[in-house]
Amino acid sequence: MDKALPQPRALKFAPDLKQYSFISQVARNRYRDEKLSLKDASKKIRNIVDEYLISRGVNPSIPPIPILSEQFLRKLEKEQSPRARAEELKHGIAEHIARHSQDDPELYERLSDTLERLLRDYRNNWELLAKELEGFIAEIRQGREAEENFDLDRRTELPFFGLLKKEAFEDKTLQQLDQKDIDVLVQVTKDVLERVQTDITLVDFWNNVTTQKKLKSWISSHLLTEFKNNRTIFSRRVIISQRIMELAYHIHG
Repeated sequence: MDKALPQPRALKFAPDLKQYSFISQVARNRYRDEKLSLKDASKKIRNIVDEYLISRGVNPSIPPIPILSEQFLRKLEKEQSPRARAEELKHGIAEHIARHSQDDPELYERLSDTLERLLRDYRNNWELLAKELEGFIAEIRQGREAEENFDLDRRTELPFFGLLKKEAFEDKTLQQLDQKDIDVLVQVTKDVLERVQTDITLVDFWNNVTTQKKLKSWISSHLLTEFKNNRTIFSRRVIISQRIMELAYHIHG
């Protein structure tokens, strides 16, 4: 159409262009796929389709609705098809997890595992899947609020505790750990955070490779000291230190 216009005979295809554009934008919003966005279309094409799309309730300039908003739930209620609701929920939740995974790697890894389990357990049972995924959104919204925080800030400190727990004890839950192990995790988290918060106040810390290496080395050494008999920590100390540095950069950088 972009090449054919402004030839008058091209205009007879405008209704098809509008319909295909509408399908593309609805699919983009449902599947959270920006490859289906019309943002790169020429002004000529946008002038033809934008008014039509808005009249159909789809504004191409507005991104898909975040899943934790009330507006998303209201939109979901209008879907008559259980499969459409399930698809909307599945892709919305997957996008939310991918977008926020760096905020709290251990938490969002657990949420991702839950999503995969629900998709597997209710495969092709669209009505039950949609119901389970709607309930799952409440769990995502709650985040770490229902968890013991050990006097750590849930947004800026507890993610480090979760990361260390995952690396040191793999898939064990807190309930499966001895109190001694929990105490060590809490103390190491506080130690690491204290050192991180001190070092990142240095001038231009995040652009200074030398100071970053010193902090990373200190973290590795401290992990070895505090987790003396933990073989996982011993073998993965460099990787764990790097993940702690990346989390520190994401939260404080």
